Amino acid sequence: MDEADASQVAGQTVGVPHGAARAWRADRLRAWNAVRRPHVALALVAICYTAVQLALTVRIGLGWDESVYISQVARGVPAAEFTAPRARGVQLLVAPVALVTPSVTAIRVYLSLLSGIALFLAYMPWIRLQAGAVAPVAAALFGGLWLSLFYANEAMPNMWVAYSAVAGVGLACLTEVRPRARLANAGIVAAFAVASLMRPSDATWLALPLLGYGIARRRRRPALATTAGLAIGWAEWMAEAVLRYGGPLARLHAAGAENATGLHFSLPDHLRALNGPLLCRFGVECGGLPLTQVAWFAAVPVFAALGVWTARRRALVAALACGLSLALSYVFTVGYAAPRFLLPAYALLALPVSAGVARLCRRRGSAVLAVVGVACYFVVQAKSVYIHGQQVYAERAVAPEIVARLKRMGMRPPCFLYGHDAVQIGYLAQCASHGVFRHYGGRSSVPSSIRAAMGRRDWVGVITTSRRPPAPFLKSWTAVDLRIDGGKRWHVFVPPGG
Repeated sequence: MDEADASQVAGQTVGVPHGAARAWRADRLRAWNAVRRPHVALALVAICYTAVQLALTVRIGLGWDESVYISQVARGVPAAEFTAPRARGVQLLVAPVALVTPSVTAIRVYLSLLSGIALFLAYMPWIRLQAGAVAPVAAALFGGLWLSLFYANEAMPNMWVAYSAVAGVGLACLTEVRPRARLANAGIVAAFAVASLMRPSDATWLALPLLGYGIARRRRRPALATTAGLAIGWAEWMAEAVLRYGGPLARLHAAGAENATGLHFSLPDHLRALNGPLLCRFGVECGGLPLTQVAWFAAVPVFAALGVWTARRRALVAALACGLSLALSYVFTVGYAAPRFLLPAYALLALPVSAGVARLCRRRGSAVLAVVGVACYFVVQAKSVYIHGQQVYAERAVAPEIVARLKRMGMRPPCFLYGHDAVQIGYLAQCASHGVFRHYGGRSSVPSSIRAAMGRRDWVGVITTSRRPPAPFLKSWTAVDLRIDGGKRWHVFVPPGG
């Protein structure tokens, strides 16, 4: 209790027998603990969430997308090419650290700590909306997902859209309970502003059910707050579209072409990608259906429906509707899969799922089944995050070795790297870069980006995993074996006389 509460208790216990006053204080303390217990539980979940990241994923190197985002603001690193589908939210997120140091470890630690805080703040409004342990359990279910643990400290937008979605929907539902909650409306603006700065299209799909409900029920304040938040991200996106991409329509067309948008049905790809790879595209073998992962995926709609049906709370219906809106947009409008795409949906659906679990725990027989099922879920996720963390760590640990070999060859800034993993390697080497997956271009001439770098007299290198020239223009260049330990053979082609 704070000082005001203590003085109030003292005033109210004047003239009361000592034993009765002590009992009254004990009752007040128990009541205070009952109110704060969910907050403490949620805080413990957030602390454990951060601790696991620091133990398992903080040493993992940067991926391609991360290198693009961070290079826009990282100290001493040339900005990589920023394509039409990307938004600027991630670079704003990492700027406080990246402007000081480009250290990958420093950025990972910063994002781990920030993720723990974000998880706590996102689910905190739901404590007021749901009695009992629904919010802490939902945070644990979402935070324990291997994808959440893997992406929590990655400089990628999806987790931050997820946190913003949970907070925004919760605050919107809270305004219905407390119509004059000005702070809640301000929080809605902030939550959807963050989401739209990260991924404007995702934020819009998440907001559609809220906007529809607000219009139908004439709840103008939360609807206007949601719209204001969306407008912040879309305004930035459209301004950049005009300045850099030839206008909003041209940018939408370029983004759609790069992301294979249109009418699709990609649920089978999402199921195959539940256990990796991180991107089910570009000729990557996605594998078969991982049965243990498909099992929990299939259980989500069942438990979510049970939670909504038994609790009969509008807030859970809103979480279900907003989560499904985002999930269906990816399943039916994007022609490939990446497990991270559905993270905001998982974050929201964890709320009705936890309510469904709570319902089963009311009876002894079903409680045992619920506890065993949740325990199996966490075991599967723990195994997955460990395996994938080790695999990705090994894959990305090659980049620093390549940088060291290139520096021994005489590479120094200003420099330009082109080819396979060139963006990640260029970030570490503080070189300008252009990454490619398979097509190295240059069928009739040297690619324009390489010609421009040579015109600037930069040190130029084309990185490949094959000694054979991947493009005709490289036939006259010198191939150097980088002699990196591991499965792949890495080579760099340098221009004649380079």
